[in-house]
Amino acid sequence: MSSSFDVVIVGNGALGHATARALISADPSLKVAVVGQAHRPTGASPASGAMLGTFGEVTAPLIRSHYGRTKVELAVRASHLWDEWVAGLNAELPAEQQLEIKRGTFVINNNLSGQIEDENYTAIIATLRKYEEKWEEVDPSAIPGLQPAADSRPLRALFIPREGTVDSGRLLAAYGAVAGRSQRLRVVEDGVRTLRIHNGKVEGVETLGGEVLTGSHVVLAAGIGTQGLLDQHPDLARRIPRLFAGGGTSVLLEADMPITPHVVRTPNRAFACGLHAVPRSERTVYVGATNHITPRPFERANVSDMYFLLECAMDQLHQGHQSSRLVTWNSGNRPVSIDGCPLIGPTSVSGLWMLTGTYRDGLHLSPLLAQDMARRILGREPLYENLFAPERQPICTRTREEAIEDGIRHYEAVGYEHRMTIPRVGWHVTFQRMYRNTLASVYDALESDYVIPPEFVPMIDNDRKHWVPFLREYYRNIKAAHG
Repeated sequence: MSSSFDVVIVGNGALGHATARALISADPSLKVAVVGQAHRPTGASPASGAMLGTFGEVTAPLIRSHYGRTKVELAVRASHLWDEWVAGLNAELPAEQQLEIKRGTFVINNNLSGQIEDENYTAIIATLRKYEEKWEEVDPSAIPGLQPAADSRPLRALFIPREGTVDSGRLLAAYGAVAGRSQRLRVVEDGVRTLRIHNGKVEGVETLGGEVLTGSHVVLAAGIGTQGLLDQHPDLARRIPRLFAGGGTSVLLEADMPITPHVVRTPNRAFACGLHAVPRSERTVYVGATNHITPRPFERANVSDMYFLLECAMDQLHQGHQSSRLVTWNSGNRPVSIDGCPLIGPTSVSGLWMLTGTYRDGLHLSPLLAQDMARRILGREPLYENLFAPERQPICTRTREEAIEDGIRHYEAVGYEHRMTIPRVGWHVTFQRMYRNTLASVYDALESDYVIPPEFVPMIDNDRKHWVPFLREYYRNIKAAHG
């Protein structure tokens, strides 16, 4: 069985559906397919808190590099598109399916993860001031619905009134409902087995069920699932920074007490996106999230992350969560490129495009990235200068020494979040030395000028016999591929 389209989009998460919508809006004559398994087994969107986190996601290392500041700029631009984007969806939805952006984010600094949290909190304030975004310092004890344990109290807090959240489950359902009524858009609930490429040009895809979907353009927006499709074409794959899974776990709780009506979050820390609580209703709250760079996507929540999140909820958010009921556990996989930067734009295969590698920012960036992708596919003026072309050598956003120092802070944060207590006999120096040696030995072993982001180091250190030779060969191959 074969079906013909103008554009085939591989991936049915926020980026895939947003791109389909942007294409149809830009040219209503197009025929578009969105392909993906209905339950999205390893996707990022269904498990996300869907914070529209322009400023709450800012870190000190991010704004230290040109590429990081560019990512912030894209996030700022995306934040100004969400009201109109949601209004457009709501215009096509019945009242019971309509979306709401819940505005307001509290960022708390509770000193449970060491120096990195203070530095990132300061970076958030600096970026708010740079963009003249409205914010205010608040008394942490006055934040409604926040009642942490005495030894977990925030030391300071700020409120960003325009930053907030949209329910990711409702957003995906809205995309599905709108697509179901379109005469030009078909949602194919199946995975993709292979890309069909012939003589340097993409011709379409074949699904797991054997259906062939032809199209002169194919967009790979399948998150971590994109890597398996690329691996079937080694000459192409070796020119593109490799994707890994940023596996994470979150939990939805039903509480006895009213929960905070706005997002509450810490700065990013401990190789992850910080603790965050996202209101879903007056009595239900999403708590997330963890992050582990891994080659194998998470398909189910693991026990250690579940234990950690429940402990965080009771200690750092509200002690009353000890009596809250579990609604559901979620696991998902953020697509993380080996340099931590997105993979956006055309490839050397004619008609083949990529839209992935967005790490924690994909859903928030989706209105901007989708509309820009649509314009590029249609040969129109793009919305921004793209620094993140898919076929490139890995980008270095840190020097080796900066990566080591950042890694030490993350390792310290992991320990402190898990209630590590260092003996007061000078062991704080020993602890830092130990992890400096760990990080330096990993970077030395890789024997590469490329500086892999420090969040990859735990994965490498846990299995050096596999990852050191694998990455050495990978770096040699990608350097050779780019001359």
